[in-house]
Amino acid sequence: MWRALSLLILLAGAPAWAQTLVPGVELQGANLAGQSLSGATAQGANLSGADLSGADLSGADLREAYLRGTDLSGANLAGADLGGADLTLARLDGADLTGARLTRAVLSRARLDGATLTSAFIAGADLTRARLSDADLSGANLTGARLGAASPGTDSPAPARMEGANLRGAVLDGASLISVTLSEARFGGASLREADLTHADLSWAEAKAADFSGATLSAAILKGAGLEGADFSGAGMAMVRAAGARLAGARLIGAALQGADFTLTDLDGADFSGADIDGLRADGATGIASLEGAQQ
Repeated sequence: MWRALSLLILLAGAPAWAQTLVPGVELQGANLAGQSLSGATAQGANLSGADLSGADLSGADLREAYLRGTDLSGANLAGADLGGADLTLARLDGADLTGARLTRAVLSRARLDGATLTSAFIAGADLTRARLSDADLSGANLTGARLGAASPGTDSPAPARMEGANLRGAVLDGASLISVTLSEARFGGASLREADLTHADLSWAEAKAADFSGATLSAAILKGAGLEGADFSGAGMAMVRAAGARLAGARLIGAALQGADFTLTDLDGADFSGADIDGLRADGATGIASLEGAQQ
């Protein structure tokens, strides 16, 4: 194992042709904290339980690597390729994953609190039960990613927690966000087309001009959320709880809003054309005239 470890460290600064000599290396439990491994190739490597905290792995090739339970807290993984890697239970608190590729990676129960994932490509990844509180995912692509529970009300797998996460401009089209906690998250201008946000908690979130068209938000919590100019066209929003939310200028064309709670909500200039508002409550809401043209 130490021979492999020495080889990996030595090759980290070697030319690209030499760095490809160590795919599949076995380094489980190794102490690589603070090591400079920028650009190293360790495709399919077994680094489970290793200590890579504070290590420089920028631009590294870690595709299909086994990083289960690995400590990558504070590590530099900017531009690294972790496609298909197993990061179950990994610690990535405060890690820099700017522009990293995590396509179809498994991050179940991983900790990414305060991590930077700006412009990261996370399409198809499994983030169930992961923690991403205060993480920065602005501009990230999470198309088809799984962050939610298998179905509403289930605990296996449990949903991700993303309180206060920065998702501005992120792409979450078709993502599973069932029961995910997104309270106080910021995803202005984000795209969540056809995403499943059933029972998700978006209370006090800021999502100005976000695209929720065709999304499912049944029984979601939007209490106090800033949703000015957001697009909910064709969205399923039955029983949504949006008391005190700000929906001025929002588009809810053809949305299903049966039994929704819009108490004390700002609806000025919102477009409800063709929306189903059977049983909708809007006590104390402003801009009630916006409901004209909706289906009773």
